[in-house]
Order: sequence, then C-alpha cells, then structure tokens
Amino acid sequence: MNDLKNIEQILIRMTNLLRLSNVEGWAEVLDECNRKLSVQPVESTIKILSLYGGMGSLNDVILYKNGQPLFQENSEFDDLRGNLYQLCKKIK
Repeated sequence: MNDLKNIEQILIRMTNLLRLSNVEGWAEVLDECNRKLSVQPVESTIKILSLYGGMGSLNDVILYKNGQPLFQENSEFDDLRGNLYQLCKKIK
C-alpha cells in the first residue's frame, strides 16, 4: 500500500476514534485533510504536519467518554498519530 493510502486509512481511523469521544472539531479537521489528500497531497500533508505544533495541538488530544479516559483507544490514537506524522514527513 502506498503512503497516501496509508495516510488516508490512518485519518479515517483517527476520525472514528475522535467521534467516539465526541471530539467533533478535530474529527472535522482531519476529515477535511483527508478529502483534499488525493487532489493536493503535498499541501494536505503540510497541513497535517502543522496540526502537531503548539498548545492545543493534535498532540494534546486525549480521548474520553462519560468523563473517563479511553485507555485502549488513547494508545491506538497515539500510535496512529505517530505513524501519520512519519508518513507525512516522507511526502512533504
């Protein structure tokens, strides 16, 4: 599977996890990046990489449901977040 397809699959899974935790704002941001990925791959990966810096960034997202942290989902989300970053760095 090529890098763009991997990025697409990661974004879909991350979006699903975000929606499970009612983090709709971030889910919408990642959906938008995914929609543009096939048309503007370099610009999309640059946008994705920009989400990783500063306070309130994608790095700061912690998934909760009913006030309780989702341990398994947070672990998966963290792995996906790291993989996404590495794949985007290769394309940028």
